[in-house]
This record gives sequence, structure tokens and C-alpha cells, in this order.
Amino acid sequence: MKDIKVINLGEGIDIVYAETDKFKTSELAVTFLSPLEEKAASANALLFSMLSSTTQEYPTVNAFNKKLAMLYGAKAACSISKLGENQSLTLAVSSLADRFALDGESISSDSFEFLMKMLFEPNVDVNGDFKSADIKREKKLLCEKLDAEYNEKRVYSLRKLEALMFEGEPYAVNRYGSKACIKETESDDLISALECLKKHSKIQITVIGNVDIESVCDTAKKYFSSVDRDYKPPVKAVFKPCATDVKDESEIIEVEQGKLVLGFRIDSECSFETKPELRLFTDVFGGGPYSKLFNNVREKLSLCYYCVARLDRRKSDIIIQCGCEEENMDKAIDEILTQLDDIKNGDFAEEFEAAKMGISDLVMSVLDDSLALCSWYTNQITDDVVITPEESAKHNNAVTSEDIINSAKLLSLDSVFRLVPLKGEK
Repeated sequence: MKDIKVINLGEGIDIVYAETDKFKTSELAVTFLSPLEEKAASANALLFSMLSSTTQEYPTVNAFNKKLAMLYGAKAACSISKLGENQSLTLAVSSLADRFALDGESISSDSFEFLMKMLFEPNVDVNGDFKSADIKREKKLLCEKLDAEYNEKRVYSLRKLEALMFEGEPYAVNRYGSKACIKETESDDLISALECLKKHSKIQITVIGNVDIESVCDTAKKYFSSVDRDYKPPVKAVFKPCATDVKDESEIIEVEQGKLVLGFRIDSECSFETKPELRLFTDVFGGGPYSKLFNNVREKLSLCYYCVARLDRRKSDIIIQCGCEEENMDKAIDEILTQLDDIKNGDFAEEFEAAKMGISDLVMSVLDDSLALCSWYTNQITDDVVITPEESAKHNNAVTSEDIINSAKLLSLDSVFRLVPLKGEK
């Protein structure tokens, strides 16, 4: 793959273009960053659900899908996530690569024009309001997504740990906001949310494939020139270097399997330079089937059904999720801390080599999937430096054992959440 191009279209608006003939599709995505706040997050999530299913010209879901079919079976989607103290909102269109078009058509140019119309020509009535039937439909679907998080107890317990650990911080807000705020959101809130995003947000247009990039740039400029931009940089993540004491909460609920979630603070603001070290440390600690937690807490001692660690580099934390019986939870916590001490003492030679190979393979596999590659670059919207998977793998391979030891010494346990089966029943 050729080197990526970063094209600036104005303050806070960039195009990240990864040119490649490797895929049969072109990926086109527009991502906005908005400060995390419950009411705004709810309105934004509802707004993007609506924008991804209709436009002014194609006002029904059926008509919208027929238009996508005319674009050689293109697909439209929205995705919403949390990146530090910001909500990330993406609208994307996946279309057939231009080289497969009949009569030399530029499918990517047509698809990107359609993507812009999703943003700039939404399905509103003659008064400029979103239609009540559409709002009602998307509210129902969005609330169902929040219900699904509650019903999936692994996700639910993670959200409870986040609320406990990051209490008072914007990060504690769910990426979809809340059901209460979603239900209160009306057309005026959606119109205001859309205008605010276009005016203030950091915006990244991600393009994967071999496309007419000049056409994409011209189309983006045409639409965004109508916006009176007042760019506000992304909110910096709240950083707490270490825990002063351990918060420990339990909830008894009807669930077949208990859940144990631990949150660790990292005494270092994760930077471009430290990211490979912390990522590889996390994999040694609790990543693949070669990790310390998998082999010892799960396999040897059978204290958990699963035990995995995840790094959030923007929040400088590591969260460990376990499926665990109530009677084993304290033992599991003790053993997790023991494995952390072992890493601090340099006992991880086998795990280190396996993790280094596993991470590099995982990173390089991104190059084999156009959607994964698009997500790779979209998720770097908060970063000052955009790097390729090849560069990331190179940084990973340069990490030393001493880097892993130093990373382990940065951790302190902040919060524990236990989801306990009702009356101990399984």
C-alpha cells in the first residue's frame, strides 16, 4: 500500500487517504468528535441513526436502500464510540471499487456525494423539522441498543465499572447517552446537534481504496463551504495518575454467571511514544491465550471462565474483565495482582515473545480488510500523528523487556465491580 495522504481542508477538517488497489470496495467515512455530555450524546446518537437511513431526496428507508442498490450495491452505516472525553460519530458508505464500474463511472465520487447529502440534506419537512414518525422509529431502535447492553451482562458490568471508576468525569457517560434523554429529544434538538457538529467539531474524512481523490476533495469543500466554522479542538481526556484507594462495589442480580471487573490507573499519559509499550504490556498481562492471566488465573487455578485485559490509551487505564463465581472473586483479584508483580519482577519471557508476534500479526491483518483499515485511521482522529499499520508493527517490534517491566510498575488498582448471581444461583 502506498503512503497515506493527509489533506487539510480547513481548520479542524482533514481527509486521510490510504490509496490501495487491494480491495474490491472503496470505504468512505466522515467522523465528528463531540464532547461527551449525556444530553448532547443522546441527541447526537439519535441524529446519526436517522442520517444513516434516509435523506431529503430519498425520504423512506425503502427509497434510501434502492439508491444504495443503484450505486452498485453500496452500503451505508453509522457507528458511535467513546474516544477519551469525546463522542466519536461516523457516517460511512462502502461501495464497489471504481475499476469494476461500467462505462468508466466513478462510483466512489457518486457514493461520496451521497454521503455528503446524508449530512447536508437530511430528511426534514417543509418547516425544516425532522419528521415525528422517523424520530419515533429511531428512538425505539436506539433504546433497544441500550437495553441490549443491559441484557448482555459482560457489557453491563463493564459499564458499571466505568461509571464507578470515572464518576464525575465525562467518560462515565454512555456512548449513546441515556434512555431518558433519548426519549426527551425532539426535532429542534436534532437540528441544533447537527449544526453544532458541523460548526465546532473536529472532522475527519477517511478514504480507503483507489479513488478520484480530487473529486472527493472538491465535493467536501463544496458542502463544508456553506458552514460558518468555529472550530473547537477535542476535549483533552481527564488524567488521574494513580488511585488513592480502591473503590469496591457489588450488585446482586439474576444472572447465570458472576462478573468481576477491575480498573487500573496508569501513572503516565499515554503518548505516541509509550503506546506500543503499554499495548504490548497489556497483551502480556491479559491478552491472548499466551498471557499471564489466561494461563494462570483461568487455566492453572480455574478461578475464572475468562480473564482478559484491555487498554484504553486515551484514558490511561487498563480494565480487566472476568467471568467468575462469587466465592472465587477475592482469590481472582489476589492472583491478578500476583501476576502483575511477576511481570514487575521480569517473569514473562515466554509471554513476551508470543505477545510481540501476536500483536504484530494482528496489526498487519488490518491491511487485509478494507473496513478494518478504515476503522484503523478513523480511530486516530484524536491523534496528532497518523500512522500506518506497518509503522505500528515496527514500533511494536522495538519494545523491550525493560519497557514491559516499567509499564507494569505504572499500574495501581482503582476500582472493582462485582456482579453477583442472586442467592448465589447459577
